[in-house]
This record gives sequence, structure tokens and C-alpha cells, in this order.
Amino acid sequence: MLYYNSLRRSSFVMTLAEHQKIRKLFEDPVSFGLEFPSVFAQFYNWGFFTDSYTEETAVFRYLYNRDIIFNSDYHLVLVNIAKQEFSSGFVESVAKHINQALCSKEIKRICIEWRGYNVLDTFENRIQPLFNRAKKMCKIAGIELTGQIEVKLSNNAVIHNKLYHKKGIPTYETTFQAIRHITAKYPEYQLQVHVSAVPSDPTAREEFLQQFGNLSLKRIHWIWTPHKNTKTAEEENSIATFMQNRLKEDYEEINPELTYPLLAPRKNAVVIYPDNKVYMSVPFDSQQEPEAHGVLNEMDGIIQRNEPEREKLLSQLWFEKNHAILVIFLRLIC
Repeated sequence: MLYYNSLRRSSFVMTLAEHQKIRKLFEDPVSFGLEFPSVFAQFYNWGFFTDSYTEETAVFRYLYNRDIIFNSDYHLVLVNIAKQEFSSGFVESVAKHINQALCSKEIKRICIEWRGYNVLDTFENRIQPLFNRAKKMCKIAGIELTGQIEVKLSNNAVIHNKLYHKKGIPTYETTFQAIRHITAKYPEYQLQVHVSAVPSDPTAREEFLQQFGNLSLKRIHWIWTPHKNTKTAEEENSIATFMQNRLKEDYEEINPELTYPLLAPRKNAVVIYPDNKVYMSVPFDSQQEPEAHGVLNEMDGIIQRNEPEREKLLSQLWFEKNHAILVIFLRLIC
């Protein structure tokens, strides 16, 4: 069992038997403190018990506003789609927008993140030229710049090696080539690789990882997503354990401050699609096209926003929508 306190960011594991005993002790904190004072004190220090006057929801709300909503980092997410890919005109408009963003005195750092359809195919002619221009602008403004690229490896690409894109070249092959190229030549980029399936055969697993190259393995931010077709929990755990053990050797620690996994609405975050539509977060796949929250002006790079909708989204913190669930969670751990 994993115990995790999201306020203190403290965690530890225990056996199921220990967990069951602790659950009984948690039901009566007073007796717990009297019978096991040192253990109770440790749980208190870890934040699993709080004083009666502490309002955990208010603390979460404050931290969320401080660290997410009003974070001074500007997060620019550019999403490539199959029906309308990045164009040179789009890149030019985004460059103008970055220049506009640099005029804000509150921004301390900019992260440009690239997501979506065959995004690695656009690296040489779209991603890198824009990043170079942004680097020059940020250097003049004295603002730090980071790049982040999302790569998703599907079940077919990993196991069958028969997935082709429109040019007739195996996507798995070009993907691995691009990853090796970027990690070798451009250390300023952070690569997020989503893995939804890994070959079950140990030899095939090792061959899969070798295709990335040793340097790439050290610098990739791995996001492990168990595949729905995995037959058993034991098989799933064995694959996850293999990945963990294989990757921890000589692994370069990823600075969490330089990654942006949470795509909730933020004051200093925009998601722009090739049609210049702007969103507060990446829309989920759905039958209906979601309503945009603004439009990027091609002439000057300024975003024409739907301000009422933007203010509404910023004021609705994600955990406030599931308040009852959060309170139950807090009562269990705090």
C-alpha cells in the first residue's frame, strides 16, 4: 500500500497487514496518540494528521492558485493535427505571439510544447526554426526558454512495427531516429514519451529500448500508460518493473519545474491549433468540436480572447468540481 500526502508531498509504503492495522488506529486518533506516541508524532509530521482548525480545502485552493493558476511561467502548447498541420504562416504568427508575451513583466520563463499528429516530422522545418527565433527574443529579454515535445508510441508501432504514415515510411523507425537526433543535438528540449505497450518477451523488450540509444534513454521523461489489452496484472507489473529497472541505470534526474504535465486552465497558458484557434487546455477527443476560447491574430500575434469564458474557467478549480470526493480523500489521509 502506498501512502501519499499531497500537501507535504511525503510518501511511504507498507504491507497490507500494516495498512489494515493503521486504518483501525486512524479511526481513533486520541487513543492512537496515547498508545503509540512516537508513531503518531511521525504521522503528524508527515501531514497525515492535522490540527482541528486547519482547513485542508482552503490550503489546496491557495496552493493551486499560487502554483498553477497564477504561475509566472508562460506555457505555450502547439498542437499538430492530421487534417491541418503546422504551416510556415502559423509559425510566423506564433513567433509574433511570443514577442507579445515577452512584454509582460510577470513572465519569468517560457516553455514551448509541441503535441499531436506526427509532431516529430515537423522538427527540422517548423519546431527548431521557431525555437531558435524564440531563443534570441528570450535572450534579449533575459527570460529562460525551454522546449518540450510529446511523443506517443502506440501498441502497433512498438510491437508489430507495421504502422505507416502518409509518406509510406514506417513511423516507428522515423520516430526512433528523430528521438535519437533531438536528444543528441538539442539538450534544451525535454522529450515526453508515452508508452502504452511494451513487448512481453524479455529479448524483444531490450531490443525495443535499444532503438532509443543510451543517451536518449537517460534524458527521456517516460510516462507509462498500461495498455488495455494487457492480459493480467502480473504481466502488466512485470513490464513496468522491467522498464523501471532498465531505465534507472545512469538516469538523468528530470527537474520537475521544467515539465508541465498538468494542462488545466492557467492564466499564463495557451493551447493553439494550426487553424489559429486558442484553447485554455488541450480539448479531449470528442464527436463535437469544442468551442474555442480565443483566436490568434495572424497580423500581430495578439490573442483575441473570450474574456468572460476565460475568467469563468480560471475561477473553477478542478477539485472544486469534485468537492465531495476531495473531502473524503482528505479525511482518509489527514
